[in-house]
Amino acid sequence: MRNLNQLLAMILLACVGCGSSGSGQERYIPTQAVALATVETALKVWQRGEPGGEIKGTKPLIFVTDSHRRAGQRLESFEILGEVPGETPRCLLVKVKLANPDAEEKVRYAVIGIDPLWVYRHEDLEMILHWDHPMPGPKSAVGDTAETKSATSESTTRQP
Repeated sequence: MRNLNQLLAMILLACVGCGSSGSGQERYIPTQAVALATVETALKVWQRGEPGGEIKGTKPLIFVTDSHRRAGQRLESFEILGEVPGETPRCLLVKVKLANPDAEEKVRYAVIGIDPLWVYRHEDLEMILHWDHPMPGPKSAVGDTAETKSATSESTTRQP
C-alpha cells in the first residue's frame, strides 16, 4: 500500500510540475488554511495512536506518509509553527513532543493536492522526488541468528 501511495504521489507531482507557470497548476496547491487543517488532522490522528496511511472518514480524503515514526512512540503534543520553504508550496514546520522514547523535534510536513490531500514528512517527500528509498538491512538466512552463530562457533572451538 505504501509503494502504491508513493507511486501515486510521484505521478501527481509529475503532473503538477508539467507545463508553464501559467498552466493552472495552482489548482493542485491547497490553500494555506486547508494545509494547516490537514496537518492538524493528521497529527491529531497520530495523537490518538492511529497509524499513518489513509485517514478514513475525511473529506476530502487525507493520506499520511511518515516513515520516521517509531513503533510504539506516541505523539504527546504538537504546535504548528507556520509555513517554511520546502519542496512544495505548502510546507509547514511543526514542533512535536514525543513519548516512548521522549523527544522533542521540529518536523516539516508537505501538503500536496486538493482531493485527495497528501501529507508527507518532508524527508519522505525528498526521497520520492530524488528517486531514493531507505535501504533495508542485510537479510540473514532462516535460522541464522546471533545465538546460532555463537553456539556454532563455540561448538567448533571446543573439541575434545
